[in-house]
Amino acid sequence: MVDRIYLSPADRETMEAILDRGLGGQSDLWRPARLALARSLQMPDEPSPDVYRPLPQQGRAGVELHSQQFTGEGKGEDDQTEIYRALLSVYHGRDLTSDDADAEFHDLLQRHVRRGLKHFRDNWDLETDFADFLLRELFGEELGAVLTEGGGAAFAPRIERILGQLGIGGTVVDTVDGPRLTRYTVELPALDDLDRLKRGLGKIAFALGYGEAAVTQSLAPGVQRVYLHVPRPAETWRVITWREVSESLGGEDAQGMALPVCPGTDAMGDALVLDLAEAPHLFVGGTTGSGKSMCLHAILLSLLTAGDTPPELALIDPKAVEFSAYGKSKHLWGGAIVTGADDALALLNGLVDEMEARQERMRALDARNIDEANAVGARLRRIVVVIDELGDLFMTRREIEVPLIRLAQKARSSGIHLVLATQRPEAATFPGLLRSNIPSRIALMVQKAAESRIILDEQGAESLQGRGDMLVRFAGRPTVRAHGCRVDPADILGAVESA
Repeated sequence: MVDRIYLSPADRETMEAILDRGLGGQSDLWRPARLALARSLQMPDEPSPDVYRPLPQQGRAGVELHSQQFTGEGKGEDDQTEIYRALLSVYHGRDLTSDDADAEFHDLLQRHVRRGLKHFRDNWDLETDFADFLLRELFGEELGAVLTEGGGAAFAPRIERILGQLGIGGTVVDTVDGPRLTRYTVELPALDDLDRLKRGLGKIAFALGYGEAAVTQSLAPGVQRVYLHVPRPAETWRVITWREVSESLGGEDAQGMALPVCPGTDAMGDALVLDLAEAPHLFVGGTTGSGKSMCLHAILLSLLTAGDTPPELALIDPKAVEFSAYGKSKHLWGGAIVTGADDALALLNGLVDEMEARQERMRALDARNIDEANAVGARLRRIVVVIDELGDLFMTRREIEVPLIRLAQKARSSGIHLVLATQRPEAATFPGLLRSNIPSRIALMVQKAAESRIILDEQGAESLQGRGDMLVRFAGRPTVRAHGCRVDPADILGAVESA
């Protein structure tokens, strides 16, 4: 009887990585093998005998699992072999429960385990926690189907059950679906429940199958009521387009703003309009795939389309691809988009000179800022400096930090504002003097909590969902959850041509 499962060296590496990054450092290789079997059984097609053919004994480089380890075969009450035989019989549509089917049973068991491990190997990012990945793999489609059919309200009873398991006697009294989150209004019977809820947010996300995806809470109007913001699976998201949010730039919220910008919507889908002039500078950080570029485009389109006179745009694009569509804009400060580090340094030094010239003119007019100067006839346009990848510039020419710090410290009154972005939020790319003079921040998804603290001075961005999910903290306002909008090339072309 074939009573062993032979796995390859690559399979062994995958199982060891799973044990190290998702199963609490346990050493039993049969545990990730069982998870691989479960994942394979979810797939509609049988594992190919050619791709997952039987392997010879692998020796020390591979893995040899005995049936006693995997199914508990021959271990009395712990023997679950018949359950495994029944599972494979149903899946393959043939009887694998008899002794005559021993060889075929173990062959199929091995093929399923190898296929499941290969799936993990191909789809799991080793930089992330395996348990989070597995929850989405095993339960993501089920949760998505429930939410697609009934919306967030379909999950309200489950939310209440989870709260009960945490010792919180909360009742969901209202449910509102946003583009990506569902806001549950929860009534708490006891004051101590609020503290338990704050401590249990991570457990709520885990129980819902979202891993480390951020479940947040805030106080709601009413007696002993809170908002619980719960993310939904990606297949239930509603895409927000630039055209949907751009109308808000001419609305009531934008009235009286010098530089209204709309990076997207708040958690409930209402346009988030902010005044960049009050920021007065902005730092944007997020890893690849976080939606950072879309966020920058939304800000640039806001500046070009809001109001009668757009500001001048000083664009620095070290990669020479992100801002190329704005090359024909008649509002470029200096007349062109800067790509090289030397030219970027020259542009920033030129802006420092412009700042000092404007300050001299304001002193002559006895004006404290650009608004007072323009009120007495100065006719100065605001300038917005947008740098797509600050980290690349600092790696090439560290001297660029000097004019940036001078602009961050003194340029606000003269109407010059900075929007700095990077996909590597580190202390080296956002040094202390810049941080202290740029209080407004947008954090998109990052890999580590330390990177979130660099951007926001607090954790949270490491738990975002990517693709435009963000935390926004503007000067004088609390941090809010927001979602970016989709900007198409036609949106950019239309704004450049019409502005």
